[in-house]
Amino acid sequence: MDNKALELALRAANINDIQNLMAEYVQNCLKMDYKSSMENLFAIDDPEVSFELMESGEYKGPEHVRAYMSALHDNAQSIEEKTGWMEFQHLTTPKIIISDNGTGERAAGQWTILSPWAKVATPYPCTDRKLTAMWFIGRYQNEFVKVNGEWKILKLHLIAYVRTPFEEGWMKQADCMRIAPVRTLRPDNPPRYYTFHPDAVYSFDNIYNWGPYLPENI
Repeated sequence: MDNKALELALRAANINDIQNLMAEYVQNCLKMDYKSSMENLFAIDDPEVSFELMESGEYKGPEHVRAYMSALHDNAQSIEEKTGWMEFQHLTTPKIIISDNGTGERAAGQWTILSPWAKVATPYPCTDRKLTAMWFIGRYQNEFVKVNGEWKILKLHLIAYVRTPFEEGWMKQADCMRIAPVRTLRPDNPPRYYTFHPDAVYSFDNIYNWGPYLPENI
């Protein structure tokens, strides 16, 4: 096998490994098992590790990420507000870039999400919290690193554009819930919002221009 073919094969293997890593993370989310992800899927001892779940703020560094993911896990195990709960994450349109032309040990990955959810939320007219069937539209914008030859999640950022009640649609109510920071854990960076707004203007130069705030494209 010549060098070019070997490079292409290694790039394909790296992309496949990262796809499988994200699939395992998503499966853990469906089981509300953040501890397994923290212990097995994250580069949890890397000083650059970070976790940002929608508008809950960014937690950075091993100590804060451990504390936050442990709190997420403990909260998820509570049966409070879990009757009828459902969260599927259907990842699409993957865009994965490996450093050093596909052969390196750092990577960036981006996935779009269109998923059905059922969670306690505040649907229109926004007066009562109740179990709500909704659509979730968002994006993962992550970074990865190899640890002892195995890909791990280094930085996870889940962005929510739309969490809309099924009956209302995003033109009437684009967002019916918020993910608050854990009360006892102050995030290292403040919450950011990327919610869709019907007045957002699209342009050919920036097809991802959803609302006033957007992550940088890979």
